[in-house]
Amino acid sequence: MERYWRYMIPAILTLLYIYVSMYAQFYYLYGILLIANFLNVYWGEFKNNELPDELRFFYRSSAATWIKSINAIVFLGLIIWGIVFVDRAGFSVSQLLAFSFTTGLLTGCFVVTLAHDMLHSNSVFQKGLSVLLLTCSGIPHFATEHLCGHHRDIGLKEDPTTARLNQNFYSYFVKITFSTIWSCYVTQFGLPAYLRRKIRLANVGMLGLLLVCWILIVVFTNNPMQTIAFFIIQGFVSYFLYELINYIQHYGLFRNGRGEDITMRLSWNCYYKYTNYILFLLPLHSLHHLPANGRKIQDLKAGPRMPYLYFMMITMALIPPLWFAKMNKLALKHNP
Repeated sequence: MERYWRYMIPAILTLLYIYVSMYAQFYYLYGILLIANFLNVYWGEFKNNELPDELRFFYRSSAATWIKSINAIVFLGLIIWGIVFVDRAGFSVSQLLAFSFTTGLLTGCFVVTLAHDMLHSNSVFQKGLSVLLLTCSGIPHFATEHLCGHHRDIGLKEDPTTARLNQNFYSYFVKITFSTIWSCYVTQFGLPAYLRRKIRLANVGMLGLLLVCWILIVVFTNNPMQTIAFFIIQGFVSYFLYELINYIQHYGLFRNGRGEDITMRLSWNCYYKYTNYILFLLPLHSLHHLPANGRKIQDLKAGPRMPYLYFMMITMALIPPLWFAKMNKLALKHNP
């Protein structure tokens, strides 16, 4: 039972954020998230012998499926509540920006990571929830980019998601944004024609869903300029944070061509339990990328290890000289 509620922590934090926003101040969230990080110390890291059972529970049990679905519904409720709250609150411009940014941190941390997990589900219902979550986060094209581009090309020069050594995050962000849009809507990753048609239709359909959301917000709110601004800003913050995490997870780790297998060494990992609970096992990123026939390995913690927790890695990545000084030497150790 304890394992069940640990994966409900993102939903609990989201509901707490809604509560403090309505009855106190939304910026309390920063203190709450910072304090909650001490659970990393309290619970510690996953041990190697704990991981097989944890992975079976998270990916194969019906209980985990229900937990993910409940989280998804809470997150969708957060976006709807945020629209209604902004519509009624009468925020100043500075308050609107601050509230949208803070909400975007939650959608970037929790919503996109859960959508990322559900995207790989065999359940049509969970995949549908994933599309809704990605639409609310302002990145409906993520689904095809992640499955058709990143998973296929990880570690290759063709993969813009794998940041090069000495490529700072800001140049990476501009490049990945334009590259992803071009690949999703124009080239469809150079795949065969029948797959390109499917990808194009899927992307246009999800983009249409996003436009429908904008139209509904404008039509049914009393302050359409504020509410649509909130929706777009929180989506942009969510997308920015997602790409920042992508940058961190794959920085400087390469394959020597398609002939080289996808192995544990192509992703940076964090093994702390609390961090994995709130990010739906995304920090076990090497395991996520292993092909199904390559997962029977003895050391499930053999992947490159992040030197710090995510919030410290994010801060460091935003200051390129600090990032390069720490990460370049570590990345070179993991490249052949």
